[in-house]
Amino acid sequence: MKKILLVAGTRPNFIKLAPLYHRIISEATEYRPYICHTGQHFDFNMSDVFWQNLELPAPDFQLGVKGSGVADTIGKTILGINEVVQQHKFDLVIVFGDVNATAAGAIVGAQSRVPVMHVEAGLRSFDRDMPEEINRIITDHVSDYLMVSEPSGIKNLQREGFAENKVIMVGNIMIECLLRTRQLWEHISLPHAIDAVYKNHPVVATFHRPENVDNKDNLNRVAEILTSFAATETVIFPVHPRTRAKLQESGLLEKLQKESNLLLTEPLSYFEFLKLVSNAKMVITDSGGVQEETSFLNIPCITFRKNTERPVTVELGTNLMMDLWNKTYSTQIEQHRNHIMGRERVSIPLWDEEVSKRIVNTIKRVI
Repeated sequence: MKKILLVAGTRPNFIKLAPLYHRIISEATEYRPYICHTGQHFDFNMSDVFWQNLELPAPDFQLGVKGSGVADTIGKTILGINEVVQQHKFDLVIVFGDVNATAAGAIVGAQSRVPVMHVEAGLRSFDRDMPEEINRIITDHVSDYLMVSEPSGIKNLQREGFAENKVIMVGNIMIECLLRTRQLWEHISLPHAIDAVYKNHPVVATFHRPENVDNKDNLNRVAEILTSFAATETVIFPVHPRTRAKLQESGLLEKLQKESNLLLTEPLSYFEFLKLVSNAKMVITDSGGVQEETSFLNIPCITFRKNTERPVTVELGTNLMMDLWNKTYSTQIEQHRNHIMGRERVSIPLWDEEVSKRIVNTIKRVI
């Protein structure tokens, strides 16, 4: 039996990992998948409930890596994954997305002469200030098989000179997870404070990117935007631990908590967040994954960033890119929402329940 190592470190990684794990178990019994959790998001909504929701077993390998910065974390993660790979002799290493665990797993596989497959390959923001962009580039360039989620990924990899036989369009595996768990998250109970306003189609907000929360001026601007929305709408803001700490340091947390229409909550579970977003009037965010989830659910999304590595969410989806300091954002947002609500729903190719099957078919062909 051939052995496959699935490397993940964050909640989004495991959301992408789950459909593939289940597909291998059910339809590719000649392979044995092993899960390696590097520990990048060990405490951030990664409770037993999270594993139960995704119907995943406990990871086979728990590295518990804690680093003092990106480079330190990647270095320690490389050491941890390398120990696993050297002891167990895998036939394939699969990494997901663009986090530190992604780059570390790909580097270890490549240096150990184990074939590497990157799920969600080819995405580019063209912004080297983003740690994720560096992770994407490194991972793609040491991987043997590149599983692409949207057309821009194919174009980017062609531009960078990758051989066509290494690049396969498989679709968006995160959307497959959303679809496969839909009957569960649609019927989950929300926390009481959220449930009280859920049916009124609130605005949902998420902010966590360093460029928005680590810079004092930008963080003040985020607070202004949230307050502006809360003047006319109910806003639910699940606060990322990093963002909460920065708001606390700057004295903004208490000010936001005083806004009567702005509900600050602890981070939500994956299922809770999907249910909340599915009934939102709109979402304001700086997240990559949320751009995709809202596009699939046909919920208007405003992404307060200068760029996106997921342009299909703008071209076919519901996403509008917005500079944080745009002075006319409120008018543009209303126009965007009216446009999305007034058009026919657009289907994005290969955002379906067969993504993991396409990946498994590739695995069967190459190892």
